[in-house]
Amino acid sequence: MRAFRFAVLLGAVLLGAVLLAACGSQAPSPVTTSTATATVTSTRPAPPSGALDSGPTTSARASSCPYLSQQSAAGKVGMRLARITALTSGGATVGCRFYALQGSPLSRSEHLPGPHQPALEILVSRYPSDLAAHNAFVRLDQAEGTNPQQASIVGQAPGLCFQTSFDAADKGKDWACAFSKGKLMVVLRTVVTKSALNVILVSRAVAARL
Repeated sequence: MRAFRFAVLLGAVLLGAVLLAACGSQAPSPVTTSTATATVTSTRPAPPSGALDSGPTTSARASSCPYLSQQSAAGKVGMRLARITALTSGGATVGCRFYALQGSPLSRSEHLPGPHQPALEILVSRYPSDLAAHNAFVRLDQAEGTNPQQASIVGQAPGLCFQTSFDAADKGKDWACAFSKGKLMVVLRTVVTKSALNVILVSRAVAARL
C-alpha cells in the first residue's frame, strides 16, 4: 500500500515536471505593432491636384528670386537672411526659398533657423482657369491649415492665412498664406509663429510682382 502511494506521488511529480517543462519551452506569443513609415524626399511640396506644372522640380542656389528681393524678404519676415535657392520645373522658376544667416552669434541670440530649414518659402503653381486656382488654395487651407484667417492680398480679393507645420520645431505654429491671382496659385510658408502679419506683407509684395 505504501509502495502504491509512493508510485502515485512519484507519477504526479513527474507529470508536473513534464507540464512545467512544456510550458517553459513554449515561447510567449509576441506582441506585434504594425507601423507603416514612408520617407519621401521632395524639393517642392506637391500642389493640390489640377496644377499644370506639377512635374519634377529641382533646387539650386540662386543670386536672386523673381518673386521677391532678399532685402524685401528680410524686412517683411523680420529675420536676417543669407542665401536663396530657386525651385525650377520645366525650365521655369516655380518657387524660392530664403535661408537665415548662419555661423554668427546673431544666429543664436536671435534664434534663427538652422541651415537646412528655410525661413521663407514661396511656391507658385499654374492652373487651367482662375476658378481652379482659387479653389486650389481653398482646398490647401482646408487640408493643411489650422486657425484660418482671411486677408486682402490681391486688391480686395481675400487670401487665406493659416498656421501649419513648416519647421518641425515650431509644432504646427508656423504662419503661411495662400492666394490666387488669375490662373496662378501662390503659397508662402514662414517660420514666423507670433502673428500672420509678416506673411501677409510678404504675400502682398509677391502678388505685386506677378
